[in-house]
Amino acid sequence: MLEVKNATVSFSGKLILDAVNLSVGDSEIVALLGPSGCGKTTLLRYIAGLEKGSGGEVLIAGKDVSNLPPEKRSVGMVFQNLALFPHLDVAGNLAFGMVIPEAEKIAEMLGIVNLAGFQERKIETLSGGEGQRVALARSLLAEPTILLLDEPLASLDEDLKLALAEDVRKILKDRGITAIHVTHDRQVAKKISDRIIEMSEVTQAED
Repeated sequence: MLEVKNATVSFSGKLILDAVNLSVGDSEIVALLGPSGCGKTTLLRYIAGLEKGSGGEVLIAGKDVSNLPPEKRSVGMVFQNLALFPHLDVAGNLAFGMVIPEAEKIAEMLGIVNLAGFQERKIETLSGGEGQRVALARSLLAEPTILLLDEPLASLDEDLKLALAEDVRKILKDRGITAIHVTHDRQVAKKISDRIIEMSEVTQAED
């Protein structure tokens, strides 16, 4: 489903990704595990088209998307800071991710992420776990081919983090979504993924 070939990215002359290769199967959930600064987030941004590299290719379902802008890649991303819009309610945030907003689909997705009836809730009233679920629901409503999760559970306490990791895994598996989850937490990686890929502190990811 997803292939990254020889991804190379530098910032201010410092090599962050050095000819990284990664392959993720159809409906597979992979966890990228490694310490801060090893290039995990950079690799996600490279796949999504948010970060330009000096070399490499990204193939999705056999199609080279390396020169496509982010909105043309069918890649969804859930950020660590969630990127929810505080001036919109929950339904407004979810509608933002849809080509044609439909109240029925929004209600259905909120049920899937265990937030039924939350349409009119204000973002500032949500708990950390509820905010994570809203961000996930918004990404899923965009119907991405690949979903990238950049440490979205990092700010939660340990019990909630592990419980939500199990919930996220079930939602992704039920919908057959191919996903990459970045984390430095091995327990979370085990809960959410089918396979763990270690990233070295330098630049290289090996599958």
